[in-house]
Amino acid sequence: MARQLLESVPPGRFLEIGVGSGTFYEELERRGFSGLCLDLNEDLIQEHQQRRIRAESTIVFQSRDFFTLREQFDLIIAFEVLEHYEADQLCLGKWGSLLKQGGTLVFSVPAHMRQWTRNDTQAGHARRYEKVELVRKLSDSHLHLENLWCYGFPILNATYPLSSIFLRSEQHPREATSQENRLPSSAADSGSSVRSSVVGGFGNAKDNATNLTRTSQSGRPKLPRVSGWLFQQWLWMPFLQLQRPFLSGDLGIGYMVRCRTGQGSGR
Repeated sequence: MARQLLESVPPGRFLEIGVGSGTFYEELERRGFSGLCLDLNEDLIQEHQQRRIRAESTIVFQSRDFFTLREQFDLIIAFEVLEHYEADQLCLGKWGSLLKQGGTLVFSVPAHMRQWTRNDTQAGHARRYEKVELVRKLSDSHLHLENLWCYGFPILNATYPLSSIFLRSEQHPREATSQENRLPSSAADSGSSVRSSVVGGFGNAKDNATNLTRTSQSGRPKLPRVSGWLFQQWLWMPFLQLQRPFLSGDLGIGYMVRCRTGQGSGR
């Protein structure tokens, strides 16, 4: 899906936030991109560096907090990152500030709080998203939505719960609250405080992540060899084709989003 969303994006400089164990940057490199891959897990970054030690380097790997960046990019990708941050509006604002004028942001997040399991808790998630909430937060961050796909239905809807059938949470953290974003203790509780924080400063991952330790470990699969085999593209291609008619609906387990900074937005 991400490949399809990027087909019309011309080569330039990219930033991948939360590279984890993935190698999507190789696809971008083949398309003529150069860029920077970040992850909070230093061991994962070292593994990527060692894997590419003999390759001509058009991509740099760093264990670094994206909140500290000042450079701007043509493209930002962040798969399964935003849900780790309590103050997700601050994250979206920071990502927008790191994009060049008219730049593209592609990201994914888990969908629907009814799908919450203890897997989400163990990964350090602050929330799963609803479509209306996600669209509103993009609009509030002055990011112009181009595509929003709800992926996974029908196959992943059936298989995802199996991964945590024995670990299902008795209570997810939002059961007694609304879907509004919860801020860390260092931030004020009002929406106006969120907006002033976006303008005045973005803080850092330590302040904004729900659980920094769990977040930094979430990019490493528990069974890397098994996961590496299971997630080969050819193996999943029939299922990916099966979900296509449902992408514009709201039945899946995750959202894939493409948006842009506005022309003339001053970013």
